[in-house]
Amino acid sequence: MADEEEQDKLTPPEDANKIQMTSGDICRLIIAAPVVFCWLFLASRIILSATTSETVLNNIEPLLTVLAVLTIPVSGILQSMFSSGGGDKK
Repeated sequence: MADEEEQDKLTPPEDANKIQMTSGDICRLIIAAPVVFCWLFLASRIILSATTSETVLNNIEPLLTVLAVLTIPVSGILQSMFSSGGGDKK
């Protein structure tokens, strides 16, 4: 009887809303965060430069090409981050 009470005190209560990150999730986050932030910075820089400079606006095609190339991995990263995990719902 006393052993059961001690065991109950030692086991932490389980929280249904607890989220655990695996080492794979952490590695993906370390790789994904700089790519996404670079993409956002580049997009905002292109918009600001194009609105303030006529020469940037006239030669914007290479900048938009770089942004389009970075959009491919960023869309995959964001899709994997916001996916619900399929059939894990209870």
